[in-house]
Amino acid sequence: MRLEKKHEEELARRKGLTGKTIVQVIWLLFTGTLAYFFVTYLFNEGIITAGMFYNQLLIPRSVPEIGLKLIVVLGLVIVMQIIFSLGYIIASPEGRRRTGDPSMYSRNKDPFDDRFS
Repeated sequence: MRLEKKHEEELARRKGLTGKTIVQVIWLLFTGTLAYFFVTYLFNEGIITAGMFYNQLLIPRSVPEIGLKLIVVLGLVIVMQIIFSLGYIIASPEGRRRTGDPSMYSRNKDPFDDRFS
């Protein structure tokens, strides 16, 4: 009986994760595409050159230019994800909720509490 309650509680807690995962994957694809076009623009305009990576950062010349672009794209995607996470923390009530505060009310009911059978 208690194991069934625990299992039902776990399923209820995971219920909204599919939608969140789909949104995160779409966001990653969007930021990756946006970062790729931005980095391509920076390389085409000469703002960033392959020589900067080879000379200043001492990256070996055996790394092709597309590899350098992918490194910069990955860095931009990571920065955009951090900004997205900070925005979620600031704007969302769930993100602003302080954890660990003692309270009489819990968001997660105790599956082993027999009073709520």
